[in-house]
Amino acid sequence: MTEIHRRAALTAIGGSLFVGPAFAQGVSVAPADFKGKVFVTERGGVRVHTYMADASGAMVTSHIVETQAGLVLVDGQFVAPSALELKRYIASLGRPIARAMLSHMHPDHWFGFALLGVEQVHAGPITAKFIAERGAAVVAERKVETKAPAIVGLVADGEETIGGVTFRTRAALDTEAPEIVTIELPQAGILIAQDVMYNKVHAVVTRQIDQWVATLKGLESRAGELPVILAGHGEPAAPANIASLVTYLEAVKPLLAANIGKEDQAKAITDEIARAFPDYRMPPLLTLGLSRALKA
Repeated sequence: MTEIHRRAALTAIGGSLFVGPAFAQGVSVAPADFKGKVFVTERGGVRVHTYMADASGAMVTSHIVETQAGLVLVDGQFVAPSALELKRYIASLGRPIARAMLSHMHPDHWFGFALLGVEQVHAGPITAKFIAERGAAVVAERKVETKAPAIVGLVADGEETIGGVTFRTRAALDTEAPEIVTIELPQAGILIAQDVMYNKVHAVVTRQIDQWVATLKGLESRAGELPVILAGHGEPAAPANIASLVTYLEAVKPLLAANIGKEDQAKAITDEIARAFPDYRMPPLLTLGLSRALKA
């Protein structure tokens, strides 16, 4: 879609195009009435649109890769207002969703699929098993008007070309979730890292901090290959942003280890980390992670 067509499409859905400053990666582009943000990153002939929810949607991101076969959507948002904004934005692109992918099991990345009209997704085997066995129960427990998507394809480590774009998938194990499917677009030097990477947003931490840090350092070592990193929470990032998250996780680690079994310390630890990292947003995400990780 040309820029002129994109402007016309966004105007047609009731919003005016805002082109703001470039962030670490990508250009900020969104209808003026959106609460969330949209970033467009274009490299090597590949265009990726990133929708980032506002704070009410935990700054969760969804990514849309344009291909000749249609759009490839990665993750489906958390809360209804964010999912509906994403739906409007996808409609503005004027192309069908050829495939939807779910990066990991956490509901903030899949509760919104139903509102998008996406019923079927591809996911890694651990995530697929969780959705099949526990997805409906999670929806019932949270009392959310949605439903778990059906898994129609398992994502393994490897490469696939969709509409002229190469997708290289790799599972990151035991980081923020038991399994997070990361997607490299090698011709563009773009990595869709999802919740392996938080960009200046407090993380839903786990006890697997050592493995998480090792995974991040592995990504950092590939900076020349993958100069664009699309985070699961926060704006598009670059390898230079990884060091901040590593420092953050290493600051949380001893506080977590010293308080195992003391779930009531989750808020106090969050407050201490928030003081040490004042530029990080969404402290409740850290409290959520700690409330689980501190259980004996």
